[in-house]
Amino acid sequence: MDNMILLRYLDGELDQSDAAKVEDRLRHDPQLRRRAAELRAVEAAYSATPGTLPAARRKALRERLHYAPAASTYDLISRSDLEEMVKAQSNYAPVFSLYLDLNPERKMAEPPLIRFKVLVREAEQKVQLEGQSKAYRKNWAEEVDGLRNWLEMQRSLQGRGLAVLSCLSIGLWRVFRLPLPVRDQLEVSHRPYLRPLATLLDEFESYLVVLIDAGTARFFAVHLGMAEEIADVESYVPPATGDIVEKTGHRHDTYLHRHAKSVAARAEALWRDHGYEWLMIGGTEEALGELYNELPKALRERLAVGLHLSPQIDTAKIIEYVLDIEREHEARIEKQRVDELITTAKKDGAGVLGLEGTLLAIVEKRVLILIVEEDYKPAGWVCPNCHFMGAMEQETCPLCGSTLNSEPDIVELALERVLDQDGEIEVLHSAESRRALEQHGRIGALLRYAYSSPPAEEENRLEQQSEEAESARRLEEKIDEALEESFPASDPLYWMPI
Repeated sequence: MDNMILLRYLDGELDQSDAAKVEDRLRHDPQLRRRAAELRAVEAAYSATPGTLPAARRKALRERLHYAPAASTYDLISRSDLEEMVKAQSNYAPVFSLYLDLNPERKMAEPPLIRFKVLVREAEQKVQLEGQSKAYRKNWAEEVDGLRNWLEMQRSLQGRGLAVLSCLSIGLWRVFRLPLPVRDQLEVSHRPYLRPLATLLDEFESYLVVLIDAGTARFFAVHLGMAEEIADVESYVPPATGDIVEKTGHRHDTYLHRHAKSVAARAEALWRDHGYEWLMIGGTEEALGELYNELPKALRERLAVGLHLSPQIDTAKIIEYVLDIEREHEARIEKQRVDELITTAKKDGAGVLGLEGTLLAIVEKRVLILIVEEDYKPAGWVCPNCHFMGAMEQETCPLCGSTLNSEPDIVELALERVLDQDGEIEVLHSAESRRALEQHGRIGALLRYAYSSPPAEEENRLEQQSEEAESARRLEEKIDEALEESFPASDPLYWMPI
């Protein structure tokens, strides 16, 4: 159902016939009921703030709810989510980024609402709220009241982690119910704080798992520690020997090949439609070999590992097995990328190490993969005019001369810039990779291209050639001057033919 129709229903703007159709859908669609309940809770939370919301604010709220994603058991993060939120900025009102740990033990010991109030007091001290403008304090109070009221209405928060990104003034409202815990924190700035979500997205990349045997195949999506069966394929494949083969003449290998071909086609379609990052395949040896041969090159290049699992395995065991392999695969990818970065940078190739050089590469839009330790949060400087970023303290921008603004976490802004430039992010978690990069500044980047500079020997040769050419030119000038003195142009002999 279109979100706008649901919003109009909640606002009582539909006629009796259309409202009845929506009510019928609500009775038979649990997800739609949950979506409607969430919209009511958000709107009620903000309408409960002191005073009446101005028309412009109400319009912003409606737009925000209209573009918010449909509710589900969990709200899985995608790269497009981060790219969309990178663009959300407010120059006059605070943007709240709330993260809460929802582990059952933590919820029982310290209810989320109590922890939220503590986080708000800490944030007020951090931004020195009393020294802010009256309009800013008013917007702050509205956001705090709205989030507090929303949390009060969520009696049973789903998931093990919660992320809420909110700014009523610009129509921002995104809720992510996460299957993994996150650290309690409230960041208030002029843009959403996305590093925890980017870290989760990098640590738990999406996998398409295909399990195949002779005649059946099952497809699973694995993301953020969850596995969901999304498709299956059944085909007729006769046994290799026996009465059926003798009576029908059907060849086992021919039909197995057809089965593998259809499974590969389905895997390619799922890959294309959902944008998975890695592929895992498993099953019986014979069927697995046929499937591998039928996979297109693009999928074979993203093959993470082969699994010794039968399609008949229980889903719970699949996720347990796959998560172990996923952690090993992620650690292996981290090590490969760090090794490649260090080697490339030391050879003056398409790589850069250290904060200052990495920020400059981002400003130049050359970053292909940003590689950074998980908890590296240095301060830096940003130009509001040309968007220069630097790590060294300075007053004016070296590019345009504008006054620079301080940035408490320059890596957070770097992550956003790289996402906006269609680059990749690798956040290091494994101890081995972190130790390797720590010796080189804790951050670096593989680049789209390197500046081509001539070797030192070639530079010296060119400089010498230039000096020799300049000396020859000066000598020719002296010869011309001597000839002019010896044979003035006014002398008739100067023009006498030889």
